[in-house]
Amino acid sequence: MDPTRSILLTLAKNAEEARLRWHADRAAVRARGGTPTRSEAYAYHVQANLCLIAAVDAADLPADFRLYDITLSRDPLAAAEQLRQLAVAHDHSGPIEAAHEAARLAYKAAFAEPLTAHEQQHVDLLAGLPAARRDKVIELAEERARYRQA
Repeated sequence: MDPTRSILLTLAKNAEEARLRWHADRAAVRARGGTPTRSEAYAYHVQANLCLIAAVDAADLPADFRLYDITLSRDPLAAAEQLRQLAVAHDHSGPIEAAHEAARLAYKAAFAEPLTAHEQQHVDLLAGLPAARRDKVIELAEERARYRQA
């Protein structure tokens, strides 16, 4: 494998592992009954994605650049997503304290399920809102979910 392919796959693996770590941290917070916030794991996830996108952009890949029988997109964002899907990442999030492990695993399983048509409709509606309004809607939903559980 040539160095460009090797570097891109390594960066994609790091980006995917950072995403898995971020979601595992969120699951652990949820299992403890807390509300996830943006943590250091989130910042690392964002930084790993930016590194991957920058590397794809800097590599100036030819239009017919192939990796494992997949032709990468010329768009750096789309190519980075293709690379993340190709990368073999390991979820390093081991078990948390025993009392919360079942709740963490249930959260991770529910998170991994595909969205229903109704949920996808909500996603599309939220995506259409301006960022400030979308953040306010999400904040209010989190607040109501907190009080409903109590």
